[in-house]
Amino acid sequence: MFDVTEPTELPLGNSDPGLQIRMGIAALAGENHDGWSGTAKSERLVELLEIRERLDAEVLRLAGSWDRDRAWEIDGFLSPRAWLSHRTPIGDREAQRLVKNARLVNRHVEVAEALADGDIGTPHVDAIGRITSKDRAVLLDDHAKVLVEQAKHLPVGDFGLVMRRWAGLADDQLAKQGFAKKWDRRHLHAAVGLDGWVTGDFYLDPVAGSQLIGALDHQAPPDPIDALDGPRSLSQRRADALADIVNRQINGDKPSGNPPNVNAVIDIASLTGTTPELAATWCDIDGIGPVTRSVLDQLCCDARLTRFLAAGTSVILDMGRSTRVATTAQRKALAVRDRHCRFPGCSRKPSWCDAHHIAGWVESLGETNIDNLILLCRRHHTLIHNSRWTINRTADGEFEFNHPARGP
Repeated sequence: MFDVTEPTELPLGNSDPGLQIRMGIAALAGENHDGWSGTAKSERLVELLEIRERLDAEVLRLAGSWDRDRAWEIDGFLSPRAWLSHRTPIGDREAQRLVKNARLVNRHVEVAEALADGDIGTPHVDAIGRITSKDRAVLLDDHAKVLVEQAKHLPVGDFGLVMRRWAGLADDQLAKQGFAKKWDRRHLHAAVGLDGWVTGDFYLDPVAGSQLIGALDHQAPPDPIDALDGPRSLSQRRADALADIVNRQINGDKPSGNPPNVNAVIDIASLTGTTPELAATWCDIDGIGPVTRSVLDQLCCDARLTRFLAAGTSVILDMGRSTRVATTAQRKALAVRDRHCRFPGCSRKPSWCDAHHIAGWVESLGETNIDNLILLCRRHHTLIHNSRWTINRTADGEFEFNHPARGP
């Protein structure tokens, strides 16, 4: 409510844009569309959506200024989100999103100018806001101009993919902090109900997740349409596949057939470490989407991988053959030499370990030979690729693990 003791500085009478909009909406509400042609209805629908988009842009612009001035404190509220959810016809979740996007527009002049000029829409701003966590917001100051230029020429769906790829680049640039927080959140919860059925949820890193999905889908491919018990849904097939794999592991059997394959796509610029235009960056796992370079480096260490080397998002330069990086003979030799995971304090047996390249196969062109390989369990393999831990070979052939925080 405005303080009547001070001028509100709102236009009066019919010159008030808000009043004119209300009058226009009232007129629209009185329209009878029954006699309209399909073309006329389509044109009106497009027109109204364009008007709504411009109104949404003005809401963001005003909300940014309103929040900056802390106008929500006048009514005794403790946050803009609380004020919006109590004083306006939007819910708490929508209020949170509005405040975040309004602050983004208010903070970044490039975003504000492009939105005011109609070069980008509020869905583009929302795509930036959804992917910009508190940690990544620090880097957005340096990258906002580039992202806005991409948004000007891309539909919202494609721009969302650009933002996901930017998130991967940002996480790498933040010295693995983004990964470290997610790594601490990894889990697999399982609970047994009163009827004996088990339910739960899990949160896995991209490598483990892609391999799990690949293994399950390989184990239980789609059923024939005319199957006697009816074709199972994807989730049902994966549930049955998990039960089969666990049963075989308990019985000491190995699944027959070729192991599931992981497809990775990386462009030349990302491979060489140069900085391409964000829209051209390509570092993806098939079925998962954009991942960081660290994740791809880990996959290249010890996985059945088909690589697709590309220039940008359309030109495939090379398709590497599907190959297991460490041979069976090398794995046996590593098991004899290392005996277990070599990370300090870990003794997981060789069958639970990956063959890790000390000099990276991708970034350092390290060779796949015994002197450049070391056994690491999946937990520590993932840690090495996504943190500041390093491994060095000493003069006597031993392995030395170092972390900057540990000091000399």
